[in-house]
Amino acid sequence: MAEKQLENVNFELIRYANCWEDADVLLKGLSPDSGSRIMSIASAGDNSFSLLTCNPTEVIAVDISLPQLFLVQLKKVAIQQLDRTNYMGFIGFSPIENRKEMYSEIRLYLPKDCRGYWDQNEAAISEGVINTGKFERYFQLFKKEYLHPIHSQETVNELFRTKSEEEQRNFHDTIWHNEAWKKMYRFFFGEQMMGSQGRDPEFLKHVEGSVPDLILAQEAAHLRKVLVQKNYFLYYILNNRFDQNYLPHYVRPENYDRVKANIHRLNIHHGLLDSALNVYSNCTHFNLSDIFEYMDLELFKKVSGEILRQSARHAKIAYWNLMIPREISSVHADKVENLTALSESLTATDMGYFYRAFKIDQKK
Repeated sequence: MAEKQLENVNFELIRYANCWEDADVLLKGLSPDSGSRIMSIASAGDNSFSLLTCNPTEVIAVDISLPQLFLVQLKKVAIQQLDRTNYMGFIGFSPIENRKEMYSEIRLYLPKDCRGYWDQNEAAISEGVINTGKFERYFQLFKKEYLHPIHSQETVNELFRTKSEEEQRNFHDTIWHNEAWKKMYRFFFGEQMMGSQGRDPEFLKHVEGSVPDLILAQEAAHLRKVLVQKNYFLYYILNNRFDQNYLPHYVRPENYDRVKANIHRLNIHHGLLDSALNVYSNCTHFNLSDIFEYMDLELFKKVSGEILRQSARHAKIAYWNLMIPREISSVHADKVENLTALSESLTATDMGYFYRAFKIDQKK
């Protein structure tokens, strides 16, 4: 379905070692109940794991990239075999010295091709795999070479300190959002730097308008809110690590054991979305990440139409708009409606502040 448009994209690396969409708003938007059948873009696996906390019948994690699926499989097996403390250490959330030994204990539970991949990438295992994706390296470069000449660690800490909305706005406007920051931010998150170091340049080809201006506007709006004080995505970007108070949904203490209890319900599918739809029809819920960003308008119409054709009655579809406005209800108004009030309220609380909109559509 999208194969021609993806033929120039490099799928031979792990681009995302963490999911960069907010699982909390995803779960609130989809609100899947027990017995749901959910199709989820795999990426790094995190949000597919979070969906397991809703006790679905099945979650199908789909991706065209084999390395991304090898990462999901490694995390899945590690969750199956390890308690939360050891998982946090092994995967890279907390320091631990025996990651290679832990890998030796769980590797036999991996499928053969996945085991072969990680046997050849033990350096990533030793470092903690959640820190080794291309996107995470991009943020490590940001902190090391670009952030600290402008903002000290003390200033970074102040950004996250608990304070009122007025104090947060004042801090942002008078200290954080200075001219040096804006100039650096526009350069670092411009098309050239982002295309070479972060997202694949093919994923930016349909953008209209200035990429750095769009991203800077999103940053400025979010960092003026008290919401930023709990933003684990931003905490990682500025500190290159997570913290016990800044964690993705699936590894929080209240969620990990629920994920572990249902991990056997996660199936992994390699291929484009249309191939997954042919195998797993009648799904009730969809987590589509921001896949429509990579499609021209005609392909977007075809893909979304196929989802509607092969999904269950009243299926809910969640997806993000980053730099390209896409809305299924605008091209299939007779078959689906956008849950506008819900979408807008969740967009306002989305920790993935770089996204312009979070959309929830429901099949009629």
